[in-house]
Amino acid sequence: MNTIENISIDRLDTIEKEREMVYADTNFHQWCKDMNIGIRYTHREGINRANDMMSQWSAPMNEGEKLWPEWMRRM
Repeated sequence: MNTIENISIDRLDTIEKEREMVYADTNFHQWCKDMNIGIRYTHREGINRANDMMSQWSAPMNEGEKLWPEWMRRM
């Protein structure tokens, strides 16, 4: 099996042109729609940070009996 280092520039250019032709084809778009195929990428850093911040609401505050999250105690 070839690795990316073993593929010539001309072959990579050909692959890219074929990809562009496929993506431009309306039949391909319809096939993707029929098969419920799509591209979705979610960068989870913000989601994970929000979840961490919300989980800190149950952490007790050192002063008083109020419950404050860690990120608010640092403010």
